[in-house]
Amino acid sequence: MTYLYLVRHAQPDFTGHYDSVTELGLRQSRWLGELFAARGVRFARVISGSLQRQRHTLAEMLRYLPDAPSAITDTRFNEYDAASVLGAFNLGDERAMRASGDRPGYFKAVRDALHAWSRQQEAIPGGESWAQFGARIEAGMASACDGLDRDDKVLVVTSGGVIGRAVAGILRAGPDAAIQLNLQTRNTGVSEIARGRTAARLVAFNAVPHLERADRAHAVTHS
Repeated sequence: MTYLYLVRHAQPDFTGHYDSVTELGLRQSRWLGELFAARGVRFARVISGSLQRQRHTLAEMLRYLPDAPSAITDTRFNEYDAASVLGAFNLGDERAMRASGDRPGYFKAVRDALHAWSRQQEAIPGGESWAQFGARIEAGMASACDGLDRDDKVLVVTSGGVIGRAVAGILRAGPDAAIQLNLQTRNTGVSEIARGRTAARLVAFNAVPHLERADRAHAVTHS
């Protein structure tokens, strides 16, 4: 089996430029990099999507993993476009909703939009269908593991929607589960997947061992 470590990006600026990493997010990334280093985890391949919040999270982690290979950028690990999904179902302006600071209202709208998206077959305007979203994630994971040896480890920094969709697929769960898992993900939460030639299994979901101490309780974030 090859082991995929799917890491959700660090905390972004929720009310400002969302495709970013805050100062707290940088610390979350460093702490996770330090944890992998302390545990002697060696990665055969390191990957992120092309979004700034994903790439910056990975770059900060790699400061503590000097023996890791050069990072690969793979857009198949990019998040769905929340603005397009919300707009397709007339559920609000994504940037304005975040700027208001109304997190419960924002995430309720996103949840409703995702459910609507998952129930239709066609692609949203300027975007992809729910099925296409899942297919590109599966293709990205297969490519991430291609050509590696047994017990090799792959680090992938991605986003909550990608992780929720991937985990639900492994559990043979439907869209409702994928959406619920998406909205549970924590910043720099780690989900571990073991992939073989014919099967995959979930080892861990949304773990934050690098934040599980009293002086880091404030660093457990979901934005």
